[in-house]
Amino acid sequence: MKKFNLFLVLSFLFLATCFLAACVESSKPSIETEAVLEKPVWPASPAPPRIAWQGEIKDFRDFRRQESFWQRLAGLVVGQRQSGLVKPYGIYADDHDHIFVVDTGARRVYFLNTKDGSYKTIPEEDENPFLSPIDITGDGADTLFISDSKNARLFRYTLNDGRLVEFPTVDLQRPTGIVYCLKERLLYVADTLAHQVVALEYNGRERFRFGERGVGPGQFNFPTAVAISECGMLVVTDALNGRIQIFATDGTFELEVGRPGDTSGTFAKPKGVALDSDCNIYVCDALFDAVQVFDKGGRLLLTFGDSGSRPGQFWMPTGIFVDGKDNIYVADSYNQRIQIFRYLK
Repeated sequence: MKKFNLFLVLSFLFLATCFLAACVESSKPSIETEAVLEKPVWPASPAPPRIAWQGEIKDFRDFRRQESFWQRLAGLVVGQRQSGLVKPYGIYADDHDHIFVVDTGARRVYFLNTKDGSYKTIPEEDENPFLSPIDITGDGADTLFISDSKNARLFRYTLNDGRLVEFPTVDLQRPTGIVYCLKERLLYVADTLAHQVVALEYNGRERFRFGERGVGPGQFNFPTAVAISECGMLVVTDALNGRIQIFATDGTFELEVGRPGDTSGTFAKPKGVALDSDCNIYVCDALFDAVQVFDKGGRLLLTFGDSGSRPGQFWMPTGIFVDGKDNIYVADSYNQRIQIFRYLK
C-alpha cells in the first residue's frame, strides 16, 4: 500500500512538473503574435479604413478568468469538456454580452458570456438531439432558435431555465439559415430543398412563404442564409444562382445583387449574409475566402480577406453576424475559429 501511495505521489509530481513547463513555454510570445501587433484594416492605406480586425475565438477556455496553477492541473488530470471549435457555422450575439456559436462539426452550440469569461454548451447533457445544427438567431430577450438541417427541425432554447425543446412548425424539408424579426415578430427560415423562405409566428404557426425553384426574380436555387436589418431589408443568399436577393418583410421582391463569377462583385459560393447599422450587406464567399460588402442599393463597396490562417485570412468562411455595435463575427470554418472585425462608420 505504501509503495502504491508513493507511486501516486511521484506520478502527480511528474504531471505537475510537465504541466508547469508547458505553461511557461506557452507564455512565451510567439513569432505569430509579434508579427501582428498592428491590426489589419480594409481598405489599405492611404484610403480611410472601414473594416478593422479585432481578434479571434478558437478555444472558449481562453475567455475564462485566470485560474490558479492547481485548478488548471486538476483540469488536466480529470479531463475537461470540449472547448475548441471543430467546424463553426452559425453565429448570434445579443445585447447582453453573450455570443452563441453553432459548431456543426461538434453537433452543439457554444454559449459564451464575455463579461465573466464563462461558457457552456447547448445541450449540456450527454443526450444530444442535434444531427446537423446550422444556424442560430434570437428574439433579443430570452429565447434562441436553432436550425438543424439533417433533422429537418427547429429547436427553441430559453436562457432563463436552460430548456432545449423542439420548436413546433409546419413541415420543413431542410431548414438552414434563420433570422428573427423583432418588429414583425416573425421567424424567417430558409428551406433549402423547398427553394423557399418560410415566415413563422412566435408559436410556430406559418404566416406565409414565398419562392419557388428558378432563376427569375423571387425564385431560388437552394437558398441557404437569411438576414434582416432595422431598415426592413430581408436579404436571402440564393446560393446556386450565385446571387443575393433583397425582399421586404412581407416577401415582396425588391432587388437582386451579383451573379456567378470569379471577380469582385460576383459570387462563386455565397454562404452567410449579414447587415450592419447602415444597412450595408456582408456576404461570405466560401470559395473566394473573402467577405464582400455592398451598400443597400447593391453597389460593391469593398472586399476583405484572402486565403490563409493569419488574422483577416479565411479558409471556407461560412456564417456571419453583425451585432448592434457593428462588431462583425465570421465563422472561419476550416480554420476552426471565429474572427471578429469592426465596421468603422
